[in-house]
Amino acid sequence: MRRASLTALVLALALATVPALAQQYNLTWTAGQLGGGWYAQAGGFAELIKSKAPKFNIKVVPGAGIQNMTKLQQGETEIAWGLPPFVAASYNGADPYKDKHGDMRLVMNGLGYVHIQFCVPADYPAKSIREVFARKGPLTIGTTPPGGSDEWVMRKVFEFYKTTYADVRGRGGKVVLVSYSDLVTQYRDRNMDVLFANLAVPGAAIQEASLARKMKILPMEDDLLKFLEALGLSRGVIPKGTYKDVVNNDQDIPTIAMANTIVANAKTPAQEVYEFTKILVSNVEAVRKVHPAFKHFDPKDAVRLANVPLHPGAERAYREAGLLK
Repeated sequence: MRRASLTALVLALALATVPALAQQYNLTWTAGQLGGGWYAQAGGFAELIKSKAPKFNIKVVPGAGIQNMTKLQQGETEIAWGLPPFVAASYNGADPYKDKHGDMRLVMNGLGYVHIQFCVPADYPAKSIREVFARKGPLTIGTTPPGGSDEWVMRKVFEFYKTTYADVRGRGGKVVLVSYSDLVTQYRDRNMDVLFANLAVPGAAIQEASLARKMKILPMEDDLLKFLEALGLSRGVIPKGTYKDVVNNDQDIPTIAMANTIVANAKTPAQEVYEFTKILVSNVEAVRKVHPAFKHFDPKDAVRLANVPLHPGAERAYREAGLLK
């Protein structure tokens, strides 16, 4: 009789755990390069969401601004960081994508901005980006590998100044395409003239590099800004006071910027995306504390991204919050 009771108790306990296990939400979030802002920010969000709903198990993996969209479309990840120009381009099958990414869905926009930062040593002779490309000597310039927004924008800057990677190499220079951590090392060890990064400010890689070797961030001139705006990018400013070890930190630095956006595959379960989104829009102050780039986050901006549909789960959360009619 005692054995039967024990068996019944074990069976009851086992059955009691089934609903809990079934309720676990296992999501992969494809972020950015190791050492970059996106990777750390996604990790901060994952911790915030789990603190509010322990059922969430969010695995953050490295990625890059352009390739994230294709990984999402192919079902390799449930959610991802994105940038509006590439989110819209992937959904519509426009450059740099060959095919339409029809499963692309918006979860949240307006999470601060990433800014292009064209960094050179404090004693570098050029005072403008134009002068950098006009110089005849060898140039060593580095950014993250192809597949990310950094390298894509850098190629467009090269295009504007009628320069190619082959031109740089032909003059005895180098184009270095490595991770943020390796870029910092190359800059610190004086193996690189230009560190080209697309990061939320303050960017950890820029802080680390400028601490090891004084730098200045060159402003983008108006004609370059207009060229990049025509590609769907937005004007931005690196605010004065952002980096204490940047020598021109006493002034705003004009540059190009893109908003941080969270996207999901249309097949990611609506209930999971709903609860994910609801936690973020219900904990605005906690979101703002994840990273300085989010300090002005306003849920009213979260639903704004032209020509890309909202994920049904996110839409439900925004309607309940009164952010959609």
